[in-house]
Amino acid sequence: MISEIDLKHLRRCVELAETALEKGDQPFGSVLVSAEGEVLAEDHNRIAGGDHTQHPEFALARWAAANLTPAGRRKATVYTSGEHCPMCAAAHGWVDLGRIVYVSSSKQLVQWLEEIGVEPSRVRNLLRAAQQ
Repeated sequence: MISEIDLKHLRRCVELAETALEKGDQPFGSVLVSAEGEVLAEDHNRIAGGDHTQHPEFALARWAAANLTPAGRRKATVYTSGEHCPMCAAAHGWVDLGRIVYVSSSKQLVQWLEEIGVEPSRVRNLLRAAQQ
């Protein structure tokens, strides 16, 4: 179940996604929250400069690896505007972060992008890979 606290953090992810969009980037934003409910770190997409690894979920995984204990990472929650891509899912797993809560799924994103005529990503998400 999604709680009011979850909704609060998801709204912040949408705000961060809007910030990314205003800066000419793709609209993604993420927040890392401790088990105690403290916002530890947040970021938005930064790939407009050409480095397509600058996803906020990946940045939060790196931040967590450098700043949290293994137990703290496992108890933390990553809130994000969109379901993790394969790169970010791997980073999340390697760092051993806890729960993931997202606003929209990869399936929804693929549908929306197709509807507006955006070319598919060079990297297939798990949904696209399973369909082919």
